Amino acid sequence: MAKAIVKLQDMQTHIWPKIVQKGLIREGDPLEDADHFITALERQGVLAKADAQRLKIERVNYFHPLLVDAVKRFQGRHGLKQDGVIGKSTRRWLNKSANTRIQILALNMERLRLWPTERESIILVNIPNYEMQLWIDSELILDSKVVVGRPSRRTPLFDSRLDSVVFNPAWNVPVKIMRKDILPKLRNDSEYLEKNSYTVLSDWTDAQEIPSEQIDWQNINPNNFPYRLQQSPGDMNALGRFKFNTPNGNAIYLHDTPAKSLFAKERRAFSSGCIRVQKAETLAEILISRSGFNYGDYDYYRRIPETKWVSLRKRYAVYTIYQTAWVNESGEVEYRDDVYHYDARPKRNTAVSLTASNSQS
Repeated sequence: MAKAIVKLQDMQTHIWPKIVQKGLIREGDPLEDADHFITALERQGVLAKADAQRLKIERVNYFHPLLVDAVKRFQGRHGLKQDGVIGKSTRRWLNKSANTRIQILALNMERLRLWPTERESIILVNIPNYEMQLWIDSELILDSKVVVGRPSRRTPLFDSRLDSVVFNPAWNVPVKIMRKDILPKLRNDSEYLEKNSYTVLSDWTDAQEIPSEQIDWQNINPNNFPYRLQQSPGDMNALGRFKFNTPNGNAIYLHDTPAKSLFAKERRAFSSGCIRVQKAETLAEILISRSGFNYGDYDYYRRIPETKWVSLRKRYAVYTIYQTAWVNESGEVEYRDDVYHYDARPKRNTAVSLTASNSQS
């Protein structure tokens, strides 16, 4: 990262042309200023100097296939959809100056001091990259896309230990989500709770079920609702089929989800704070097998309809981190969007600026 900063500093005196052409630019489309466009991709290190010179000599004035391939490489290094189409996000990253990139790299070098460097038995979730990695004995065993908290309900930066896997979990709905997300839907659909397998409970201590017909819904609103909600295990459950327990002060954990389509999104900040794992089933199988259980045990726990807590004999450190820039194994700098706008506050103490909300799901 230090070498990347030095390289950018050396390039600050060079021209960094901006892409001002508006609208979507697709393969074959005319380019308003092709030379500037070619130079921009060359400066970003995604278009070879020889190719750039040839395109200029030939006076190419359209979105040439060589340029499309360069844009795809650029998009890959910035966590963007690699479709070779220049839209708002790709244009914004192309137009970031060398000085801005230097600042991003410098800030992320400081952040590296906060995260663990060992990779013995650890789960890392990089929030801006929407990715989870499982490392065992310094080997990357599994990586998976994740969905993290939306900006209004951020996934906090924390560390914990994963101590158990819950098969077919019930979901005890946090009060904030109950009031803001679920109860308001009853105004338009009186059968919403039944359709989505919610049970009304007296509280979390004695957990007496309250029949829905006994509740005076006419005089209850989200702010004075005196009960608690629990969603039964099953295909409709917001936690999916697996929950990975990580005790921490924010009640944040990793879990499966029935909303699989969200993993296809480029930007995956949609949850209320907890971390949805695309490869949750694979993660559960690995953790169970590495903890001394056989596949028969795992298959049985997965098939039974009841909730089953399985304590792991081996605990795994879990860290949620916030890296918006790093150097990959190929020596290329990768950048990600600052989803929680932490990069915009570099003057504050780094640890303080990374403090997130106490969202609970």
